[in-house]
Amino acid sequence: MRLRDCAPGDRLTLRRLRVRAGERLRLLELGFVPGALLHVIARGATGGLLVGLGDARVALDGATAGALLVEPDVAR
Repeated sequence: MRLRDCAPGDRLTLRRLRVRAGERLRLLELGFVPGALLHVIARGATGGLLVGLGDARVALDGATAGALLVEPDVAR
């Protein structure tokens, strides 16, 4: 499933990034690596998301959130 389809409160595991090389590097540097644990904090009015990643909060636009493939984190 895509990150943009998730609701606030969802806890997820990042599985894959489907973005261009430049954006991929930026996301990897921020910690969006396969296997990372994410949680959706809030959804913006235009489709963006505020996502928790470790101790950080990262705002993603809708297009970027749609390019991140995740699955529910059942370990928690």
